Amino acid sequence: MAKWLSVLAVALFAILALASNPAQAQAILRERVTASGPAVTLGDFFQNAGEVGGRAVAPAPRPGQVTAFPARFVEAAAAAAGLAWRAPADLQEILVIGQRASARATSAAPPAIRRGDTITLVYIAPGLQLTARGRALNDAAIGEGVRVVNLQSEVTVEAVATGPGAASANAVN
Repeated sequence: MAKWLSVLAVALFAILALASNPAQAQAILRERVTASGPAVTLGDFFQNAGEVGGRAVAPAPRPGQVTAFPARFVEAAAAAAGLAWRAPADLQEILVIGQRASARATSAAPPAIRRGDTITLVYIAPGLQLTARGRALNDAAIGEGVRVVNLQSEVTVEAVATGPGAASANAVN
């Protein structure tokens, strides 16, 4: 009986450890990836993305259109968020289908970035993550598109607001 209780205690501890730290759980890629908002999120790609599921990683395709994301790009975005997922060797790209937003979304989200704000611009590509300072050219809520002028190079890029004062401009060719 005591041995059974100790085995049960160890199993319960392992379950609680995984539940308290979702980044340690193995992410599961969805069979069909759809995006109904302005951005593709980690939750669109993965069934069990947990707290980082709402993190925007790239602009979403327009309703009815399909965008191919390199599997290595998705792997890099997952790793940057702390999700454990490795693209299988035979998986080259992941197709994302754009859908219309749900009619239930009736209230507009407040801007996380305001025009003129100095923000952190993050660029993620497979095996690479760069950050730069930029100036927002328009207001944007999380997941919405924002045009940003890189303050060092003075180049304007299209990005997605990922949080207050932060945006991501990712390589998705």
